[in-house]
Amino acid sequence: MTNTERDYQGYTPMDYDADSEADEVYQKCLAYLLTHAPIERDDTVVDIGTGTGIVALELASKCDHVLGRDIYDEWLRYAREKAEQRSIENVSFDHGSFRDPNVEEPVDVVVASYALYMAYDEGGETELRAAIDGLAALNPRWLVVADKIRFGPTQTPTDYETLPSMGTIATLLADAGFTLTDVEIITESAGVLVATR
Repeated sequence: MTNTERDYQGYTPMDYDADSEADEVYQKCLAYLLTHAPIERDDTVVDIGTGTGIVALELASKCDHVLGRDIYDEWLRYAREKAEQRSIENVSFDHGSFRDPNVEEPVDVVVASYALYMAYDEGGETELRAAIDGLAALNPRWLVVADKIRFGPTQTPTDYETLPSMGTIATLLADAGFTLTDVEIITESAGVLVATR
């Protein structure tokens, strides 16, 4: 769904949080990411496509600093409010995208949760490659992707979204210098990938 569609339909950050909390598959992906992301106490983590900050705020207790990046200002404001309400001080939220993450400091781990598939949906393999290359330019030790990924047979076309295959993502990660170390299939269309360089 594009930003314009969200505005038109009145879909708010609060709606997203409620939907995410009720989505069993999303919750399983999130739990696996939080449990298996190779994050150390002194790491700086970038949560790209942070949205309402769900992942960034959960990761804050595991590392030194989390940088949440997103393209939607309203969602970033909401994420900042949540961090303030919870008195979480080692998270910062700012504008950033896959191609231009807007990160100046050294990064140890990059996480992307339910965001990377949108690059593929919008521009196919070319856009997905550019997104992964943008993340690789941050030179992280680890990349963790918890996302909508096609693990099963060829996807039946829908009007909603087109998902990248596991093979496509694995190839693009390898092209960017990453090696997959863990693959957790949650469903035929969602899972978690952990890769290192």
